[in-house]
Amino acid sequence: MKKLTAMLLALVMMTLPMLGLAASPDEMLQAAVDAGRPLKVEGQLNYGAIPGMDAEIETIINDVVDAIGFTYTEQENQGSFALKLSGNDVLTFAGATEGEDIYINSNLLGGTVAFNGEEGKAILEKLMNLAVSSGMMTEDELAEIKAVLDQAAAQVAAPMEDVDVEDMDLTGLLNVAMELAAKVQTGEVTQQPKNCDAAATVMTFTLTGEDITKLYTEIFKLLQNVPQFTEALQSADTLTINGENVTPEEFVAKLPEMAGEIGKMIQGDIPVAIYMDEAGEPVYGTLAMTMAAEGDTVSMDMNYARLTVNEGVTHAVNVVAKDNNNEGASVSVNVLTSEKKDVVNVAVASLKDNVAEPVVNVDVTVEKEYGETESEEDVLVAVTIVDSDSKEEISFAVEAETEAKLVGEDVVYESDIDLNVMGIEDLLCIKITETTGEAAESIVTADAVRPGQMTEEEFNTYVTEDVASNAMNALMGLIQNLPASALSLLFAE
Repeated sequence: MKKLTAMLLALVMMTLPMLGLAASPDEMLQAAVDAGRPLKVEGQLNYGAIPGMDAEIETIINDVVDAIGFTYTEQENQGSFALKLSGNDVLTFAGATEGEDIYINSNLLGGTVAFNGEEGKAILEKLMNLAVSSGMMTEDELAEIKAVLDQAAAQVAAPMEDVDVEDMDLTGLLNVAMELAAKVQTGEVTQQPKNCDAAATVMTFTLTGEDITKLYTEIFKLLQNVPQFTEALQSADTLTINGENVTPEEFVAKLPEMAGEIGKMIQGDIPVAIYMDEAGEPVYGTLAMTMAAEGDTVSMDMNYARLTVNEGVTHAVNVVAKDNNNEGASVSVNVLTSEKKDVVNVAVASLKDNVAEPVVNVDVTVEKEYGETESEEDVLVAVTIVDSDSKEEISFAVEAETEAKLVGEDVVYESDIDLNVMGIEDLLCIKITETTGEAAESIVTADAVRPGQMTEEEFNTYVTEDVASNAMNALMGLIQNLPASALSLLFAE
């Protein structure tokens, strides 16, 4: 049942982004960025302490982490990043575009480099030739790398071709959708479900394995006619069907057969019921299904309930999947939303003899204080993981205090993020300051070096002398800006 547990864990990870926890300070900042205001981000790290660690080692770690910072800027057609150490930039990188040209500026390069698409290919070719001539690569290895790059370039180019939906024959899929819609029956609620808001109407329908086969058959037919789908499969390491390796073309050809196998996995019917309130919004829902897979018969029950309480509105989703031996897994997601506070709990448990044993528990609490010109938000994410063998708990928590202020057309955004691990509070703290309004200096310049236009000899000299010298200077600058405690360790006799 490990595969089943993994599947449900994946379901949890997909569910979390859909919970809809609004982040008003983030929205305030994003609105300014979307309006075209340049963005500048500054970050600073701060290390706490681990009980029992050697004092000398802890001092070095503390000094190094505390010395680390970074800045990031974002504006139209240009972005930059700088790693800071002891307040100084030790690694810088900026990229910009203008027309067909790409500009890159870095202290590793000693200035700005520019190239277009064709020049970029020439630079790559010259770099590989230099690697061969310097003994870093053999001719055979070069040939293999070129083959991989050609294949990657073809795969990247393929998705750029738009799939014209209007040219796709959706008749089969629409016919199946109409067949499924015809199964839906709507009626008045005669018996109210428990633990949910009042329901006025209920929709019920029953799916079968044949329905699932028809649906997947039509979906797979569409995929067979999308060349980009087959080309995308080329990036997969291995493709298997029933344990046998297949090529992307063979995989696509067998899609209709796979649709039938999916339908055959369904045992019996799948009853679905959705209860809605007077406004037509769902307040309760149930789904039950049984599937045969890998020699096991797995039953899955899902239900959803919405309930309005004094604190706000709650949403509860429960999924239980188990086999004939009553072994399996369960996932529960409980959400409380209100004007001032949102609370989310996600619990994953393994089932054995119908007894639930905790596996993962995630608690998210969001305290909100939103306004038109100022917004504050405190977020606490606490995670507990239980080892299935030793039953030992691994826990960590991330707490973020965020506030944003509107200043004219711009926003000042500050966030303090604390990491707590296994009861160690403030093990790592990150302070982020983001401001909009001040544009960074453009790196686009007519004086940019264009390696793609150099001769082979000029290019080799540029890389082995100029770039190598600048990279060495950057490394020396990094070392020179290390804290004294770290330097004493590096140069200790």
